Amino acid sequence: MNIADLLIPGRRRRRRNLELSIDGVTEVARARAGELDGRYAALWNMLCDASRETLRQLLISNDDELLDWNLKKHIKRVNDFNLVIFFWWMLLYQIVIFKTRGLAGYDPANDAGRMHEVSLIFVTAELQKMGRSSGPPASWADDWERQFPLESAMSMYNSVYNLLGLSGDLTARVQHVSHFTTITEKAYDRLSPN
Repeated sequence: MNIADLLIPGRRRRRRNLELSIDGVTEVARARAGELDGRYAALWNMLCDASRETLRQLLISNDDELLDWNLKKHIKRVNDFNLVIFFWWMLLYQIVIFKTRGLAGYDPANDAGRMHEVSLIFVTAELQKMGRSSGPPASWADDWERQFPLESAMSMYNSVYNLLGLSGDLTARVQHVSHFTTITEKAYDRLSPN
């Protein structure tokens, strides 16, 4: 626990509520695995778990202090809409890693498209429940499917900051994105059942 959590009223409660919300959106996303065969369901659940863990570290608590975008002090700005978008972007980012790093037993060239379809069904349904969208939202970049993890992370970082109405300095952004990419690729390797 952070010392500021003890000194600032409501901060611990906000963190706990956000953590529960992250778990909730993850479970809703994981429920989409029921629409997939066992092979795809396992891949989908792995992508959801990696997305949850990354969001938890960015917004709640870092297991690795290098995985930090300085968002924890801005969690008041994270509403349900933003959280669903962030989770979806993390899913897309995990798909980018899957496409570049692969996974035993899968064909990233074909299987990434199926994971993207499921992610679109998930995000569209969630945003419709909120009355916020009649179709899928925009990803962090139109060409996200052709990006490598580092490019994706940089674009996503910029989009997260824009969505939250934050500004950041260029040097910090480059460091944050570089560490983020390295750490998330290592985490992917640990989660992937090779």
